[in-house]
Amino acid sequence: MKIKPYPHPNPKVKGSISRFEQLIDSKLQPSIITPHFPDGKFEEVYNEGKLISLKFKKNKNTIEGRPIAPYIPSGEIKEIVRLAQILKRPILIKGEPGSGKTQLSRAVAYEWYGDDYKQHYFEWIIKSTSKAIDGIYSFDHIERLRDAQLSQQFSELKDKKAVDYRKFGPMGMAFLTSTEENPSILLIDEIDKADIDFPNDLLMELDERRFQIPESETGEIIEAEYPPVIFITSNDERELPEAFLRRCLFLYIKFPDDEQMKRIIEAHLPDLVRSQRSDKSFVELTIEKFKILKKEREDDPADNKRVSTSELLDWLTAFDYDRRNGKGAPAEHIHDYLKHFFEPGNDEKNTEAIIDIDKGKSLGALPFYFQTILKSYAAVQNQKDKNSQKP
Repeated sequence: MKIKPYPHPNPKVKGSISRFEQLIDSKLQPSIITPHFPDGKFEEVYNEGKLISLKFKKNKNTIEGRPIAPYIPSGEIKEIVRLAQILKRPILIKGEPGSGKTQLSRAVAYEWYGDDYKQHYFEWIIKSTSKAIDGIYSFDHIERLRDAQLSQQFSELKDKKAVDYRKFGPMGMAFLTSTEENPSILLIDEIDKADIDFPNDLLMELDERRFQIPESETGEIIEAEYPPVIFITSNDERELPEAFLRRCLFLYIKFPDDEQMKRIIEAHLPDLVRSQRSDKSFVELTIEKFKILKKEREDDPADNKRVSTSELLDWLTAFDYDRRNGKGAPAEHIHDYLKHFFEPGNDEKNTEAIIDIDKGKSLGALPFYFQTILKSYAAVQNQKDKNSQKP
């Protein structure tokens, strides 16, 4: 058994430890990647009449994929990806919304396979109406009935076989493409959205990495040549069955510490960080301000919305846009605001007096893009009341 390392060095950048790392200003730095993956399709491979795998056949075209943000893994995350390969167990991931649960699986896929990751990575997005069978395979009975009725008029329809009406879902695709050298990666996202029986309906597939299609359809038994690495996310909206939990490794993604947060900000917004390097405390001040706002929301009984890492990035992305465009919200005042706020003896009230801005645009009325933090009417009203009390 060969364990694939995570993260994986970038083969194009000497000395890198992650495929996301690029050489920027003579420094290795994680960067957002826009992959260009080969176009093509999966073809079924049979041995003695039995379907044994799917192989991707490339054509000459490439497709520009969605940008992938670098994932800054903790030591705990690196270790659980290693354990999942050794024990061949799925990873159940919980954590605050916006903490990066969903992004982890895609980041692992890109680390391992680069621009070819789409050939090995499959997403199963769970909805309230999802059934376990949906992610394994589907069979089009209506098309089969229609073709049977039309076969007297169109002779070519007589040649269609039962397998022509069968289509594999994300789990089925992961089983059929996974090999020991290149294990596939499957994301089952937000499993707690489905009905209560959904996790138990997957127990055999998770245990034995195989499934059977009824004789009335194709009668096939599909087995994974090698277990895929499975990531399962949950927002903890309801309890999962004990039998399901026993089959999983468990990871809780905590709110990042200050050092991790600095690395995450630099990875997602490198231009913003570089533009502020003359003041080395900019990122630290930003994080500190955000932590204060986060605690205010957590301590407010009228607001049960937890503030996440993604909202900090939204916060800074808005600032970065205004910084680059130089108009709109009072971007030019924000850095001074942060500095004044954290000088000894200063508080937010004094800072507002120091920075004289039009009332409609003041940081008192709109303290650093607060709309990215307030997500309930009660919280918005509470902030307005707070601002109205300022002289």
